[in-house]
Amino acid sequence: MGEVRPPFARHAAFVVLAVLALYSRCADFPFVNYDDNRYFYENPHVLTGLTRDNAAWAFGIHGPSMWIPLTWLSHQAMVSLFGTEPGPHHVLNVLLHAANAVLLLLFLRRTTGQALHAFAVALIFAIHPLHVESVAWVTERKDVLSLFFCLAALIAYEGHARRADWKLYPLVLLCHALAVMAKPLAVTLPCVMLLCDFWPLRRARLAGGGAGTNRIILEKLPLLAISGLASHFTVLCQNSIGAIGSSTEFPPELRLANAVTAYGAYLRRLLLPTDLAVFYPYPERLAAASVAVSLLVCLAAGLLALRFRKSQPAALFGLLWFGGTLVPMIGLVQAGAAAMADRYAYLPFIGLYIALVWSVAGWMPRRPRALAWIAGLAACWLAALTWRQISFWKSSEELFSRAVAVTERNYLAHNNLGLAVQQAGRTDEARRQFELSVAARPGYPEAINNLAILEARQGRPDVARSWLEPMLAAHPDHATGWHNLAKVLADLGERDAAVRAFRKAIELSPTFIEPRYDLACLLMSADAATAKELLVGVVRSAPGHSNAWVNLGVLLAAAGDGAGAQQAYQKALAAQPANGTAHHNMALLLAGLGRGQEALHHMREAALHGCGTARHFRMLGEAFRAKGDASTARSLLDEALRVDPRDADAHNDLGVILGDSGDHAGALRHFREAVAIDPKHPRATLNLRRAETMVPKP
Repeated sequence: MGEVRPPFARHAAFVVLAVLALYSRCADFPFVNYDDNRYFYENPHVLTGLTRDNAAWAFGIHGPSMWIPLTWLSHQAMVSLFGTEPGPHHVLNVLLHAANAVLLLLFLRRTTGQALHAFAVALIFAIHPLHVESVAWVTERKDVLSLFFCLAALIAYEGHARRADWKLYPLVLLCHALAVMAKPLAVTLPCVMLLCDFWPLRRARLAGGGAGTNRIILEKLPLLAISGLASHFTVLCQNSIGAIGSSTEFPPELRLANAVTAYGAYLRRLLLPTDLAVFYPYPERLAAASVAVSLLVCLAAGLLALRFRKSQPAALFGLLWFGGTLVPMIGLVQAGAAAMADRYAYLPFIGLYIALVWSVAGWMPRRPRALAWIAGLAACWLAALTWRQISFWKSSEELFSRAVAVTERNYLAHNNLGLAVQQAGRTDEARRQFELSVAARPGYPEAINNLAILEARQGRPDVARSWLEPMLAAHPDHATGWHNLAKVLADLGERDAAVRAFRKAIELSPTFIEPRYDLACLLMSADAATAKELLVGVVRSAPGHSNAWVNLGVLLAAAGDGAGAQQAYQKALAAQPANGTAHHNMALLLAGLGRGQEALHHMREAALHGCGTARHFRMLGEAFRAKGDASTARSLLDEALRVDPRDADAHNDLGVILGDSGDHAGALRHFREAVAIDPKHPRATLNLRRAETMVPKP
């Protein structure tokens, strides 16, 4: 039964092609504005790739959620190999999902011997829309990576169990350890293995009690120890960021009611996955009728599975797999603010697929043609729903517009939709979404914070302050709120209060880089030593922070450390080659060192990126003329006129250089142009009179 027989290769190829056909367009999708920032594009420990320090950080106790060292390492390694653009990171998720479908096919074929049943389960898993969130979201690398090692562990376990081959047991332990290191919600895997001992492996029956049964139980203890350790580390991580909800915020009776309702909702979405959303807000209360209906549905499914456990053991096996593996995610210990999530179904729904396929096939054993038609139509319907669901992930605006459409009072979706439309420049619409978020959840700090930022950017810092101060009184540990209040206070001219607010943000979140950077910017003129210390800390934590390197270079140059300043500007440009300010400052520094051609190159780059105006070229040209380098000065003034042909000062200065070189006709031409542009230009007027005496009249 363990032998892989044809048509495994054809079945495997089919499920892989199905995954690629549906998900290949994810390669063109951007990051979304929900957790991708914390997990990826604003996380310095990811953006700087796989290094010794970043690898050590991956194993630490910290947020943004669980203890997931293997997932962090995968993100870091991908950055080192492929950079920070989202495409390759989406592609890896898709490939892992395809690999998981193949591993599931292999596992079920080896354990049950039912090739067609295994193929049907693997295909449903590959194309079910409930798994789009786990595949199309870069943040959910932990789902696809964890399941990869879960299935590898189960395949190794099958070999160990069938042949009593203890050489495979260390591989089982290793794969299980890797699975929980990718996502600790794989802690239930030993329980799945125990279920497999009853069906389909039937080890428990063959053991016949006594020593055999004891061995089956005892061999799970090392696996449970791994699960326990991963659970402990995850609780520590979630406690460190305050993610575990209190009994005041989530009363026990509400948690139990939500768990029952969620089980019912998951069962419905097995067959009707038409109202999926990236976030389902936790209910303030639940109607007794909805809880009762969900409870009855769950009980009915369980009783039917028990009733037919002998003729249809796969049904009971699948329901127990589903119910048991979902326990850590069902909210009895509430972490976060979601009532449920599509991503939570990635491992548990395999049990439901097994129960569904084996049950339908068992009830229609003599109607293979009808069964094939049902399976084909169901597959086409699921694929169509998945195609549509994937399209919602092509932008943050699409994703959260969909969530708003299919849920009620979705404060997070309104807030993130507001961020998306604000980024698109639709300020009024963004304000409306933030206000809807606050209306759905009064006092929601993220939406209030975003409203304040919007008002500050619109030149109303006093309005921003009126939003932030009450929010921080209610949420004094909100580091981002303190950071934004500090910026508002700085805009209002309350420097000392701004410094205190910046320091409060840094105290609350020592790894939060932007308050340290902004505080350094505020202190650069008043306290250069403290500003330098802060900037050194920023670039040490985030070597890719280009603007921090620029400002550090400014401080070093002001202190007379030209070599240090040059190195800082080089670091800034290595992190962001298009940083016009870094090019501009480098040009000025090199000009002071007499390196004219290099200065000219950097000033051209500064102009290309919006920081090299005609005035900058002209001032640099004057500096080189004063040093006696007329050739470089002329090149810089030519660039100034290329940027702004109507710069009267540049025409005048270029005329002076040409006159000094003996080109009186050229000088006359530029003096005339300067006076034509500005008839009252005193120097150009005087120079024009002199030049006219130097050039003979025709």
